Amino acid sequence: MTELEQQLTLFARKAVWRSWSRGYRGLDHITYPYLVAVALRGSSRVGELARQFAVDKSTASRHVAKLQAAGLVEPVENPPDARSIPLRATAAGLRLLADVQAERAAWLRAALADWDEEDQRVLAVLMARLNAGLESP
Repeated sequence: MTELEQQLTLFARKAVWRSWSRGYRGLDHITYPYLVAVALRGSSRVGELARQFAVDKSTASRHVAKLQAAGLVEPVENPPDARSIPLRATAAGLRLLADVQAERAAWLRAALADWDEEDQRVLAVLMARLNAGLESP
């Protein structure tokens, strides 16, 4: 297990450094998943994000505030329940998200360029299995 743990640590460090060393206006390795979640759902409340990322509401609020200050998310106008206002990704947030995802995809394509399609498919299946296992207590 030591070799696997070392390889996962190395991959995580390289992936985070590669993706975030460039810097994106208002977006970093912590706020990125929040923007992805809001964009995928169409809108999200802070409490929903806190539950999704297993953090307290104040932590989620702090990350969402950074996204909002950067103009990447905004409150939904006229929400059905005004006690908790959902947020949606702005056009600028969706553009930045697309740019980041395109850069990350290009980096992975280059890293896997000499892998055959079956090896890439197996890696994707095993990574999905690992991620699902990480969700379990």
